[in-house]
Amino acid sequence: MNNTTAARNPQPAGSNLGVYSEVGRLEKVLVHQPGWEHRRMIPWNREAMLCDDILDIETARPEHKGFVQKMRALGIEVLYFLDLLKDVCADPVQHAEIVEAVTPNGLPPGMNPLSIQPTNLVIGYPAHYRFGETVLLEPTVNLYFMRDPSFFITDKLIISSPKMPIRQREAYLMRELVRRHPIFAGVEVYDGILNDPEATIEGGDVLIPDERTVMVGISERTNDRGATMLAEYLFEHTSIERLFKVHIPKRHEYMHLDTLLTFVDRQQIVTLPYIWEQRELYQRVVGEVREQVARLGATYTGPPEEIYTECPWLEVMFQDGKTKRYDNAIQGMAELGVVVPEITVTVGGDRAQYDSVEEHILEALREQWNDGANTFALKPGHVITYDRNGRTIRGLEDVMVEVTKFRGGELVRGRGGARCMTMPLKRGRI
Repeated sequence: MNNTTAARNPQPAGSNLGVYSEVGRLEKVLVHQPGWEHRRMIPWNREAMLCDDILDIETARPEHKGFVQKMRALGIEVLYFLDLLKDVCADPVQHAEIVEAVTPNGLPPGMNPLSIQPTNLVIGYPAHYRFGETVLLEPTVNLYFMRDPSFFITDKLIISSPKMPIRQREAYLMRELVRRHPIFAGVEVYDGILNDPEATIEGGDVLIPDERTVMVGISERTNDRGATMLAEYLFEHTSIERLFKVHIPKRHEYMHLDTLLTFVDRQQIVTLPYIWEQRELYQRVVGEVREQVARLGATYTGPPEEIYTECPWLEVMFQDGKTKRYDNAIQGMAELGVVVPEITVTVGGDRAQYDSVEEHILEALREQWNDGANTFALKPGHVITYDRNGRTIRGLEDVMVEVTKFRGGELVRGRGGARCMTMPLKRGRI
């Protein structure tokens, strides 16, 4: 397959979709409301489905609706993934093609692909559980984290290549949707990373600090090959001049780069404190918590000390083929003009609020687990985030970052925040 695929039924080229930074004014965004796909999750399979707990859908859905209403109240156009999928599947030919493209083991002989409805492509097929049934499609319980299956960089739409099997159909669904829906007519779609079995990348690891820079977390979910392939494509087809590979701990706690760092304004980030430059503090916390767990007669399952033997580090790829390494990623970002450390906001708020560094780290870990660092910029200096991370919110407001809050106590059980749940389609330039 050609690495670059054009939209099906193209309209005149020149789509006005595109994302050129993390903080440009948000105009259009794609989301998915979690739904009945979660009915197939029980305590015995939740880890395979990448969830830390079982969502109460009757609570999670209204929370998600409230999140969307907050954005719409600010004049942002919010589109739903399932609505767009139903639009395309109104054409029986395209409906059948999509079903056949995303069914990994094919359909049974004689089965009409139209019997698999658009909703089944999300909630799974068969929709109801019976002993001994043949499962053609597993439920896509992570699809409400719309950030990951695909992402815009400039006016190019990149199809992700998820590492975990439960998430891979999301990328194939996105590829089929954007090839066909008129909203994406004229958009150049790159699926080369998805086509490479050795490469992985997910949208939560991809940030756009400015019009010439892309940042990619090398993480539990995104590997070096995926980031390199993205860099090669961007250098050839866009105005991007440099790609930052940010190597972070490969742990569930730091699933994607945007669980550690997000932009709230030009050159201003919110991030977990100390981990970039004083990793030995985390080693000490691990040691003491390990001792506490032993005293309580339990088995420690948190991160090992070894993952903090070095700070997150940075490798920069330049368009001219040069590379440069920085042992401290934040220092490298500062030297290259992407962040200003003096205006950084830390998860858990300012150190001055606490009696000790240790207490600051404990509160930061609590709020980071609930996506305190996973804010989503609506415009420069204005973010939306869960209301539960009060100390982080106060830290943002203390430096005049406007914060729109929403309730998400059930949504966060899937381990994702406002940025995770959104795929920007159009942002204004800064």
